Amino acid sequence: MTRIGSVIGRGLLAAGLLIPAGSALAGSDDGFAAFWTQFRAAVGKSNQNAVSQMIKYPVLYNDLRQVADFPVIWKGAFKPAQRTCLAKQKPVKDTHDGKVSYSALCGEIIYVFSKNDAVWSLTDFAVND
Repeated sequence: MTRIGSVIGRGLLAAGLLIPAGSALAGSDDGFAAFWTQFRAAVGKSNQNAVSQMIKYPVLYNDLRQVADFPVIWKGAFKPAQRTCLAKQKPVKDTHDGKVSYSALCGEIIYVFSKNDAVWSLTDFAVND
């Protein structure tokens, strides 16, 4: 029993050492994970006001759109099928010219998220062709 207790004790010690390391890695996160959690929650609850505030305007959606055009965006890009899809998506990270962005594909729409002025937002809609 002593040997088993020793093995278990070493395992618990190793786990205890890894937890702070994992926290340190989370601290180096670019902040997108927290944004994505909020965005998914807002979309899932059909909170149009919150979603609208997470978009960087003007945004290209079938035309250049401003905040006042959000009902057009919601009606087209956030239909029930897209909202369900976004709730399940794990955005893909991309780095181009030193800038990081994330994208999520739902149906024919690619939702692109970028960081501007230290704030993540939905910055573009693209068509999956």
